[in-house]
Amino acid sequence: MTMRPRVLSPTIALAAALLAGCTTVSAEYARDPELDRQALATAASQVRRCYRTPRVSFAGRQIVTRLRVRVTADGQVAGLPAVVEQMGVNPDNQPYAGRMAAAAIGAVMRCAPLQLPAAFLQADGAEFDLTFSPLARG
Repeated sequence: MTMRPRVLSPTIALAAALLAGCTTVSAEYARDPELDRQALATAASQVRRCYRTPRVSFAGRQIVTRLRVRVTADGQVAGLPAVVEQMGVNPDNQPYAGRMAAAAIGAVMRCAPLQLPAAFLQADGAEFDLTFSPLARG
């Protein structure tokens, strides 16, 4: 991890009943965990509107994809988001893992730039994780 929203740790994970695939966000926090929570919820809200579930079987939609997203100080996505992990992959749905990852990455790229508070982004931007879980869409 080369860009961090803060220098301190630990990592916080926020779970929310978010629609359209984004179910969890996390980031490093320091002075104001509430600011981080609000900024990450804002990022997830923006990205979930851009998420398009690919045409895959029900088994494919069981794949949960976690991305690491880096943004610049102005909210632009710095490079492609990286797949950190995919959970729920098994022999039946493994052929869909790539499409599920591509759908998550595409959602982040379509929504750029992300409108996040300047205090969260700071001068060098921020890095955080977004987790996409299509079955959590409700």
